[in-house]
Amino acid sequence: MGLQTTRFGEIEIDPKSVITLTQPVLGFQEFRRFVLLPGPAEYLQWLQSTDSGELAFLLLNPRVLIPDYRVDLTTVELSELAVTRAEELEVYTLLVVPQDATQVRTNLKAPILLSRKHRLGKQTILERSEYPIQFFLSQAQRGQGQAREVAHARVNP
Repeated sequence: MGLQTTRFGEIEIDPKSVITLTQPVLGFQEFRRFVLLPGPAEYLQWLQSTDSGELAFLLLNPRVLIPDYRVDLTTVELSELAVTRAEELEVYTLLVVPQDATQVRTNLKAPILLSRKHRLGKQTILERSEYPIQFFLSQAQRGQGQAREVAHARVNP
């Protein structure tokens, strides 16, 4: 199936590669069907909506920043994605890339979980973690790899 996108132009999508989100990305409830596309680096992926060619999220493998990044999931969350262990899932975080490179950040508190095998995914909120909603990549580059909440964090760039 063909899909016209604003970032990648016309792309051909294999219907068997479409991932359905059981829990949508916060603020984008009407968009549930996506495909993963290669990003500009091996630890980045694009999550392109198949419902809107204008909507694509840049995803980051959080273990690049926090090697011991963990997602503790309930059995209900695991069964929702048709898996029995969190290790069966690909884990990503949403990356926000404003023009000011010092403001590039990711949300470690609300990862995107994907099961390519079952073509299911969801965004979850790690209620029992101390990961921040906004983790600035400049922190990691300065050797401050500890993921801490940012007191002055804003939702909008």
